[in-house]
Amino acid sequence: MSYPLPGNEIERLATLDDFRILDTQPDRRFDNLVEIATAHFGTPIALVSLVDADRQWFKAKVGLSASETPRKLAFCTHAITTPDVVTVIEDATLDSRFNTNALVTGDPGIRFYAGAPIVADDGSALGTVCVIDRKPRKFGPEDREMLARLADNARSLMELHRRNTMLREAADRDPLTGLLNRRGLDREIEHAMGATLAGENCGLLYLDLDKFKHVNDTYGHEFGDALLRETARRLQTAVRQGDLVARVGGDEFVVLLIHPVDQSVLEQVSARMLRACADPVMMLDHEVALGVSIGAAQAPRDAVLPRDLLRVADRAMFDAKRAGRGQVVFAGDWTASNHHNGAADADSAPAAELAMAIERDQLFLEWQSSHNLATGKLVGYEALVRWRHPRLGVISPNNFVPLAEASGLSGRLDSWVLYRACDEAARGPANLNYAVNLSAQWIANGNIVPLVRTALERSGLAPDRLLLEITESTAIGSVASAQHHMQQLRALGIRLALDDFGAGYSSLAYLQHYRFDVLKLDRTFVAGLGTDPRGDRLLEGVIHLSRLLNTSVVAEGIETARQLARLRDAGCEFGQGFYLGRPAPAPWEIPVMMPVRKRG
Repeated sequence: MSYPLPGNEIERLATLDDFRILDTQPDRRFDNLVEIATAHFGTPIALVSLVDADRQWFKAKVGLSASETPRKLAFCTHAITTPDVVTVIEDATLDSRFNTNALVTGDPGIRFYAGAPIVADDGSALGTVCVIDRKPRKFGPEDREMLARLADNARSLMELHRRNTMLREAADRDPLTGLLNRRGLDREIEHAMGATLAGENCGLLYLDLDKFKHVNDTYGHEFGDALLRETARRLQTAVRQGDLVARVGGDEFVVLLIHPVDQSVLEQVSARMLRACADPVMMLDHEVALGVSIGAAQAPRDAVLPRDLLRVADRAMFDAKRAGRGQVVFAGDWTASNHHNGAADADSAPAAELAMAIERDQLFLEWQSSHNLATGKLVGYEALVRWRHPRLGVISPNNFVPLAEASGLSGRLDSWVLYRACDEAARGPANLNYAVNLSAQWIANGNIVPLVRTALERSGLAPDRLLLEITESTAIGSVASAQHHMQQLRALGIRLALDDFGAGYSSLAYLQHYRFDVLKLDRTFVAGLGTDPRGDRLLEGVIHLSRLLNTSVVAEGIETARQLARLRDAGCEFGQGFYLGRPAPAPWEIPVMMPVRKRG
């Protein structure tokens, strides 16, 4: 094939699509125009009306609830046919063009109309600034001149909007191919992954041209650039409507697949990509074979953060190249991995089911209440994850969290819980705190701060209402890294709790190295209260230690009135357990109060 040289394009008139303004958000500058119009002319209705192929859409309006009307009914459709004239209909009921119009005979009952066309620099009329009344009226030359000036102001604002939009789009576009660049892709991935909590999965295909460097070095950069443009064209023809193609550097391309996305969609689109790039390219009497290697990933199955999704797809693409080029490798595809490696490991099946449960939203949250033990006042809730298994019913976290940790799924599980918990808590009472458990390894992980920040931003939950509980069952990792990330979390306004204190890795070492706002006593402390004097004294010692460290104590697992009384007597401030309140979905919809000790 050959590539046409740039030439003179046929001139065409501007359209509304060129201005990128249809269906945009309200703009105060346009609103000012219609407010000025109603104040100056004394009409109940004023509009900035833009006439599209089959409708008129109102960029700004006063006195009208509708956002658009059919083009065939629009008075403005007639007004734009004479761009140099202000169209005036003094009484629509007396005009044969309009007296049977539904906007005249029905709501809003138009009797008077005056519209000044909004005319682009090339002379094309795009819409009007118009004023409307429900009674007949006169409209003199000075009125027409004033309305025309308002229409010219609207034209200037539309041109400014177009230029600003083009500048923003240029910053997000690759100049060679016209595709999204890395900056534009990052923004789109962030938006797409923001919808994953609502069940709207997205996917990523990371593509690299095979042997492009050899072609570029052999035939020159001009040929290489043409090859990249042709690749961009072919990829755009292979994607579904709504999917996005980006060039992220050199000969690397990324395709963002927008919901709905599942494994079959990844397979179908990637297969189309391979076929689209399989045909050779003919240029300057040279035939060049065009091949591509693809790495595929899906969110939230393979990652919950944008940069992680790109990373795992990139890694899968590298594996595809290493496996022989011209093929697809799926990140996180355990069935394909087992297939390539021989017989499937029987132990992998439960982990695969859990991975699919996270992806298919088979998990759900219940919330357990926490109380001030002295007053009975409700102070917050803790999020507890459950698995609604299609065959086994509801499974408690004790039965699948260890599986997640053993199979490398704890990060995805924790992320799902954090996002969902913040989303639900944002709708709960503002005077309560909401606790979410995270594995200790997260604290030393560089992803913890952006993960939490993103969860807060997407949900709208105030940071001071979130209590992150760090499970003490495993070591945190690097002390210096963990301290740094804990400091960053506190800077966001978040509080930190040490969960299961006294039953895990090294309780006193944790307190020596890290600062916590809350200690949550393991339920084994509470279970033995009143039966073991040593346990009672140890409890009192922990409470005393917490006061020295200016740290609150929450007792877990309170199941009897005796345990509650012992904890109160020992000076424990807060507690939770079945005796105080059983876990339930969104329990803040129903007031909860714990039993209060009778006095007397």
